[in-house]
Amino acid sequence: MQIKRKPRVLFTGGGGAGSEALNRFLSKNYEVYFADADPNSMDPTINPKKRHEIPMANDPSFVTSIVSLSKKLKLDLLVPTVDEELLPLRDVEDSMDCRILLPPKNFISLHLDKFKSAQFLINAGLPAPRTSVVGDTQEDFPFILKPRTGRGSRNVSIVSSEHELDARLLLSRMEASEFVVQELVHGQEYTVMMVANAEKKLRAIVPVLVVNKKGITIEAETVSDKEIICACTKIHELNPVSGYYNIQLIKEVDGTVKPFEINPRVSTTACLGLAAGVDFVAIALEEGDISIVTENQLLPFKERLKLKRFWYNQIYV
Repeated sequence: MQIKRKPRVLFTGGGGAGSEALNRFLSKNYEVYFADADPNSMDPTINPKKRHEIPMANDPSFVTSIVSLSKKLKLDLLVPTVDEELLPLRDVEDSMDCRILLPPKNFISLHLDKFKSAQFLINAGLPAPRTSVVGDTQEDFPFILKPRTGRGSRNVSIVSSEHELDARLLLSRMEASEFVVQELVHGQEYTVMMVANAEKKLRAIVPVLVVNKKGITIEAETVSDKEIICACTKIHELNPVSGYYNIQLIKEVDGTVKPFEINPRVSTTACLGLAAGVDFVAIALEEGDISIVTENQLLPFKERLKLKRFWYNQIYV
């Protein structure tokens, strides 16, 4: 009798904060591999045989290297986790022998641009924070200053005066037009896992309450918040897509939900959603028992499951 092999999955950005947990939770059901420009940056618990070196996304050989690696490993699913990789890999999906866990190209292009993404939400009548390009209509101080494209809270700051704005722009060594200013919204921050099947039907929404954040989420917990789930469902209905994406939002004291960013990729808190019972790999591959749903037709997940990240100090010669 032929034994069915485990599906093979490769995550890029293997040196990221969530890779250790993804490896731990997924390895029972999948052959899990990780790729990074610096394989030595990966967690020591990841088997060296499962680590692969790839060029940076801006390297001319990046795409061909990923295509070659996917064929070498006979992958079933590729999961890009780095913004700069998303569009180049989406463009070559047809030449690959595996699926890619990404939304469509137009969705990626829209939400990689924080200004266009915000305008999309605002034009749809959602209570998103006011957002403009630096130099256009200016938001009242204080406001959030952030790059129009970028990730990991790099060059993101709260700006309280014209003098501080000029200083931040100068230190960034970027053009003013490369930044947006966004209304400073007060409330509780959440990061939300959004997973849809190949037919663009939402299979999972997992709100994660952010307790502590330093560039990436350090402490968080899953919560079943009906207002957030309803707001995120409306966002998906505006532009239904397949794949995985992440919504960052603020819930104000009065219950108003304001999405301030949409990331068209797997986030660093994906491991928490996975631990809570949402196997996004199974949804992408249409594998396993993913038929059990809640009354709102979404997969159930474990509430009040907490994430806390620590640093490991490896000292060696």
